[in-house]
Amino acid sequence: MWSADLLIIFKTYLVSLGLQFLIWPIIKKVFSKLPDEGWALGRVMITLICALVIWQLSYLGFTENNNGKIYAILTLVGLSSLWIVYTNGIKSFFVSKATAKIIAIEEYLFLVGLGVMAIFRAHAPNLDSLEKFMDFGFLKQYLVSPTLPAMDMWQAGQTINYYSFGHFFASVLVRIWGVTPAVGYNLVLAFIFGTGMSLVFLICLMLLAKKNSRAATFGGLVGALAVMVAGNSHSIWYLLKNGNLTNYWYAEATRFIHNTIHEFPSYSFVVSDLHGHVLDLPIILIFLLMMILWLENRKRIFEVLMGILFGVMMMTNTWDVAVYGLVLLVLGVQMIINNPREIKKILLSSAVIFISFSATALPWWLSFQSITSGVGMVSEGSPFWQLLALWGGGMIINILALAIEGKGEKKIIIRTLVFSAILLIAIPEFIYAKDIYPNHPRANTMFKLTYQAFILMGILLGATLGKLLEKERVIKLWWRVLALVIISLIFTGTMLFPIKAFPTYYGGFSDYYGLDGEKWMQTTMPENYGAVVYLEKNRNGKNLVEAVGDSYTLYNAVSVFSGVPTIEGWRVHEWLWRGGYDVVAEREKEVTEIYQGKSVAETIRILNKYNIGWILVGQNERISYKVNEEKLWGLGEIVWNLGETYLIKVY
Repeated sequence: MWSADLLIIFKTYLVSLGLQFLIWPIIKKVFSKLPDEGWALGRVMITLICALVIWQLSYLGFTENNNGKIYAILTLVGLSSLWIVYTNGIKSFFVSKATAKIIAIEEYLFLVGLGVMAIFRAHAPNLDSLEKFMDFGFLKQYLVSPTLPAMDMWQAGQTINYYSFGHFFASVLVRIWGVTPAVGYNLVLAFIFGTGMSLVFLICLMLLAKKNSRAATFGGLVGALAVMVAGNSHSIWYLLKNGNLTNYWYAEATRFIHNTIHEFPSYSFVVSDLHGHVLDLPIILIFLLMMILWLENRKRIFEVLMGILFGVMMMTNTWDVAVYGLVLLVLGVQMIINNPREIKKILLSSAVIFISFSATALPWWLSFQSITSGVGMVSEGSPFWQLLALWGGGMIINILALAIEGKGEKKIIIRTLVFSAILLIAIPEFIYAKDIYPNHPRANTMFKLTYQAFILMGILLGATLGKLLEKERVIKLWWRVLALVIISLIFTGTMLFPIKAFPTYYGGFSDYYGLDGEKWMQTTMPENYGAVVYLEKNRNGKNLVEAVGDSYTLYNAVSVFSGVPTIEGWRVHEWLWRGGYDVVAEREKEVTEIYQGKSVAETIRILNKYNIGWILVGQNERISYKVNEEKLWGLGEIVWNLGETYLIKVY
C-alpha cells in the first residue's frame, strides 16, 4: 500500500510539474519582477485558467463541463507558451542562477509539503467526519455534472447554492491527475498545503530588501511554517499556565472564546475539511503577491488580475472579498495620506479592479441566493485576556514589524498587513454577519476574519525575522538580539501546536490506511457502499430517495459518494443554504410520505415531482421511518441488494 501511494503522489507531482513547464513562458513574461519570475504561481494559475474558463462558459450556457474542455484549454496554453518561446527565443525559458536558487527552494517546499501532507492523510484518510460529507459531495457533483451550475446532492432538482468554485477548482485538479475522487480529495489538500508553503515563502522574500540572501531564505522558510504549520498563541498561554502540555487538547485553540470559532490553516489541515477557506488559500496568497507587485510597478495588468482574483474569492469563500477589500482600503488610505494627489489614480485603479471582479463573479452571482441576513451588533464581547492568549504573540510580531518596517513601498505594505490584522481581530468584537445560528451569533464572523489575520501575522513573522538577520540593517546589536530572541520564542511556542495536534488526530501515525477516503465505507457501511458502487455504474440521470439525516452524521452517504442527488439531505446545512427551513420541512415531509405513507398515488406524484429513479431501503431508512415495504415493492423492481439493504429502480 505504501509503494502504491508513493507512486500516486509522485505521479501527481510529475503531472503538476508538467503543467508548471507548460505555462512557464507565459508566467515568466508577466511576472518577471518577482524574485522567482512567477514560478510559485504556475501550478495554481494554469489550473485556475482551466477551471475559470469552463466555469464561466458553462454558467453562460456555451459549453459543457468535461475533460475534453480541460485538455483543449491546456493545449491553447501550451501553444501560447510555444509562441512566446518562438518570438522571444529559447532564453525566455531559462533563468539566472540567483532565480534558479529561489525556484529550487520553492520546488522543494512544494514537493515536501505535497508528500508529507499526503502521507499524513493516508494515516486517517476517511471522509466520514465533521463536514467532509459536504465537501466531498460538492467535489463529486462537479465531477459528474455535465453542465454548470451543478446539482445539489442534498436537494434533488436544485443547483448548489454555495460559494463552491473552490470545489470545482479541486475537481479540475482531480481530473488532470487522473485519480479517483476519494483519493483526489486527500491529494487536493496536500496540493494546497504544498503550494501554500511555496507562495508564503515568496511573499516573505518580496517584503525583504535582499531577496537572495541567507537571511531572506531563512525568514521565508520560517514564514512558510508560521502560516501553514504553526498554531496561534494558545499553546504558549497553556504552557505558561500549566508548566507542561500533558493534557493539552489541540482543538481548544480554535474554540477558546465562548461561542466563537478562531481557526487557522494548521488546524484546517489537521481535521482536513475541504472548505472554502482552505480552497481559497492559494488564491489569497497570489492576491497578496499581486498587491505588492502593483504597488511597486503600478501596471494595469496587476489591477485586472486582482479584480479577477477578487471574483474567484467571491465564488470560493465570499468572506475573503470583505477581508481583502479591507486590506486594499487600508493600503489606499495610506497611499493617499502619503500623497493626496494619488487619489485620482487610486480611484481609477479601484474602478479597474471592480470591473474585473464583477465580470468574473457576475455569471455565478446571478444564480446565487445570499445565505446571510444583514449585520448585527455584538452584545457579548471577548474577555481581553482571552484575546491576548490567542493573539498576543501575533501582536508582538506586529509591533516588531512596525519598529523595523523600512522605507518606501515596503513600509506601506508592512503597515497595511499590521493594521489589517489588528482590524480583523477587532471587528468581531463589535459587529457580526447574521446567519441561522442564534446561539453562536459571531462565530462565523470571527472565524473567517481572524483566519486571515493569522495568515497576515505569519507572513509578518517571516519577513521581520529576515530583516533582523540582514547584516546591513542599521539596528543596535542589543535590540537586534532581543528582537530575535522574542521572535524565536514566539515561533517555537506556536510550533507546539502541530507537535501535539497532528499525532493526536492521526493516531500517532501508528496505522497506515492509504489515500482512499472512501474505503472506510466497505467496513463501516458495507451495504450502503454496495449501493454507491451500483449507482455509479448504473447512473441514469434520475434522482434518489434515502432517509433525511442530521448534519455531521453518517446519513446521506449514498447520495454523497454516488453523486446521485437525494430529495433532502443534511437538514441544517440545507436550511443555511436555502435561507429558511420551510423548503427543508416540506421535502422532509414528502420523504416520510414515500417511505411510510399508504397512498400509492401520492407517492407516485412525489416521485415524479423530483424525477426519482431509485429508492434506497436500508438501516437508516428503517430507523427513521416505519417503512411500507409492500407499497415500495409495487413501485419498481429490486435491482440490487446486500443483507437487508436494497435498491428499487422505479418504473
